[in-house]
Amino acid sequence: MEKPKDDQELAEEVRSSVDEAWPLFVDFLKKKQARVTQARKIVLRKVFSRHDHFCADDLAAELSSGLDHVSRGTVYRTLALMEEAGFVRVIRNTDGHAHYEHVFNHPNHEHMICDVCGEFIEFSDDRIAERIALACGQKNFAQRTYRIVVFGTCEACGR
Repeated sequence: MEKPKDDQELAEEVRSSVDEAWPLFVDFLKKKQARVTQARKIVLRKVFSRHDHFCADDLAAELSSGLDHVSRGTVYRTLALMEEAGFVRVIRNTDGHAHYEHVFNHPNHEHMICDVCGEFIEFSDDRIAERIALACGQKNFAQRTYRIVVFGTCEACGR
């Protein structure tokens, strides 16, 4: 039987992020009058240990057995709460499938998604953020967040 990974066994970067994020998530959950459970912490820890653009089903499958078992429903509900709290971001591909990435303590970036192979390519450009802030200022619009996704063909598939 698989031994659950406690916070001490996680990579230092992941453990540090979990240690910082968990109390903030607990506060968020309490304000929402949502339950604070060990299962939610397991989901948060698993999400923070991933460094890719993952589907909720993939995460649910990873957590479907072993001592760290979490139900599919809990995974989906926790991801929705983590998105609302600003810990994860959802990116939809052209088929409308949701992919998640954790953004807590990560620099802002945008995505290009290849229509052929589905690869996610991250990029950042400070001028984009500046232009959006300028446009919001001109319209007296209180910006909360933004996301930009560019669809096209990656270099490998374009050959």
